[in-house]
Amino acid sequence: MRGTRLWGVAAVAIVLIALAAACGGEEAAPPTTVPAEEAPPTESAPAEPTPTEEPAAKPGEGTTIAIGVGPWSGSAANANIAKILLERELGYTVELVELDEFAQFPALAAGDLDVTLEVWPSGHAEDYAKYIENPSGGVVDGGLLGVVGNIGWFVPTYLLDQYPELATWEGIKGNEQLFKTAESGDQGQLLLGDPSYVSYDEEIVKNLGLDLKVVVGGSEAALLTALDSAFANQDPLLLYFWSPHWALEKYDLTEVELPPFDEECAKAAEQGGAGYDCDYADDILYKTFSAALEEKAPEAFAFLSKLSYTNEDQQQITFLVDSEGQDWATAAQTWIDGHEDVWRTWLP
Repeated sequence: MRGTRLWGVAAVAIVLIALAAACGGEEAAPPTTVPAEEAPPTESAPAEPTPTEEPAAKPGEGTTIAIGVGPWSGSAANANIAKILLERELGYTVELVELDEFAQFPALAAGDLDVTLEVWPSGHAEDYAKYIENPSGGVVDGGLLGVVGNIGWFVPTYLLDQYPELATWEGIKGNEQLFKTAESGDQGQLLLGDPSYVSYDEEIVKNLGLDLKVVVGGSEAALLTALDSAFANQDPLLLYFWSPHWALEKYDLTEVELPPFDEECAKAAEQGGAGYDCDYADDILYKTFSAALEEKAPEAFAFLSKLSYTNEDQQQITFLVDSEGQDWATAAQTWIDGHEDVWRTWLP
């Protein structure tokens, strides 16, 4: 029975296929399936090129700014930070111009210089009145740098073990011969650095009746060389020095106590130093700009007006150069890399 039924089903299927062929004409060919990996590639329209956007122009492009650099490390630190950031962030071209600190005001007023970033006010009362307070002076106050400076006389602290009186000017009086050198002859020596530094030392020596000769070493490097030699040999040394300076971390120095700064000394400083007989005032360092800078480079003017940092910041940079042997650009870049939270606030 099972075999008979299968044959019957098969016969019916054959009849149905024949009827379908008769109604539809020729039998359609079965679809051909092509494996995906052998299918011919489908051509598509070429992609439209993505338009390349030109980088936005920086506001300082095409403008050159000249920044003055005085003959001491702190001034170079400030200027190199400003150069890197003005060029990289704002597009200016910056030239660094070396000059002594008394040449900066005439150069700014004449437009030969655009900026200086570290003025020690104790030596520039006359310049401030002539070039900044005078409406036609050609120079504007650029605001505080943030660094507080101090100038004074210093001796190696090891001298005080044997001569504790040398910590004051009264104690030096009568002991000047301890500081005699070949350059000072029969007098004791007070060593000064660069001849352009703000200095009332000749007046102080004269008015306090000290038997000292002010010997100009010629540079900051000369002061550092003298310190190296004195500490290596434990020799006496009396020198003009200042803070902030990385050398105060390296060498154990004591500042000599001079008579306190007072109104009489302030007046003497305003008149060129005649009669000056006291310590130097603490210097709240400030910046100066050419009066033409704001119109010439408004973004630079805004940036430099905000530029401000601490004694510690500046000493970090000068230490990398003067003690570690880095060049100024590398040392400034090192500080910038580690202090974005500081310099970002200067940008306009």
